[in-house]
Amino acid sequence: MENKLELFISTILETRKVWLLEAKEGFFAMLEGADGEPYIPLWETEEQAAKAAQGDWEGYTVTDMGFSELLHWLKELAADRINIAVSPEADGEITAVASRQFAEWLKPYDDHSFKDEDSDDDFDYGEGWAEPWS
Repeated sequence: MENKLELFISTILETRKVWLLEAKEGFFAMLEGADGEPYIPLWETEEQAAKAAQGDWEGYTVTDMGFSELLHWLKELAADRINIAVSPEADGEITAVASRQFAEWLKPYDDHSFKDEDSDDDFDYGEGWAEPWS
């Protein structure tokens, strides 16, 4: 794992949350890669997310999400083929992680505090990938 991804994972494991930019309730900032693939950017700190709330994301609200809720959301993202952009840089460089792989990393830390009526405990996370992308 590259240093950026290692730092991201270790930080969120310590804080047990990630940071996002929210346009309005339930609508989050997204990126499109050069290949046309969609990504949801996640940051490990509130400060990093706040710094990113400019340009196209000006006026977005910085919000956090705990692991339990995030795990449920990652199921939807994986089904919609939307992956994760780890702490995107101002120049557009990201480290991409498959939603399914990210969910597998977080699964052992789920505290089950977020319950979804349609919870599918048998969800197949499959084999994900993680690779630097710019």
